[in-house]
Amino acid sequence: MKTLTMKTLSKAVAASVLMLAGSQAISYELGAGFEASANVGVVSNYMWRGMTQTRNAAALQGGLDLTHSSGFYAGTWMSNVDFKFFPGADTEQDFYAGYGFALGDFAFDLKRTEYHYASEEGLNFGETHAHVSAFGLTVGADYSSDTPVANSDSALHYYATYAYTLPAEVGLTATVGEYDYKDAGWVGGTDYKYTYYNIGFNKTFWDINFGLAYTDSNVDDGNCVIFMGGDDYCGGAVVASAVKTFK
Repeated sequence: MKTLTMKTLSKAVAASVLMLAGSQAISYELGAGFEASANVGVVSNYMWRGMTQTRNAAALQGGLDLTHSSGFYAGTWMSNVDFKFFPGADTEQDFYAGYGFALGDFAFDLKRTEYHYASEEGLNFGETHAHVSAFGLTVGADYSSDTPVANSDSALHYYATYAYTLPAEVGLTATVGEYDYKDAGWVGGTDYKYTYYNIGFNKTFWDINFGLAYTDSNVDDGNCVIFMGGDDYCGGAVVASAVKTFK
């Protein structure tokens, strides 16, 4: 789908959050194996790989997806952002396409994502993603060849996530990951990579899925100022969310 159309639709999706005060997902059968869905959401803090993307403020988010029974899919996702070093970037728009398939107990996924930031084109970059999942554990990696930093043109992110359903249908998710920017000093001092982790719980009441998560990283306060522009922008955050799904 064209970029302009995706932006228009995503803005409409994000705007509807104001009326819903939550999040919802809507699915449509299109025939011939295709299914379209839309989602809108709100979180108390947009945390990405251990770093706040909104300077610890709330975010409105929404997306559109098209999937096929063969395993192919494509979509777009949008959120407001707020960066200290790039004040012109107020919106993040992601475009992605991929293919997922299963072999026995193992599920595989391959995806390409392009990240675009309104009014700050220098931040735009792309990633190639792959992961494998089995028995609640997912191991994955993302590689970028055009990382938007002054002295680097590549970066590698790798992670492991474990998901488990506790008694009373309480969902548990835990992730640990590392982001490697290759160039010494980019994360502050002589550091070129950092480790982050998060743990979260979710539970559905009255068809509303409530989530609460904690995320942190090993970036110290001084390096966080260099890296993100504030000493409290690199984790140590509790994030709340609410999701309402219409079936």
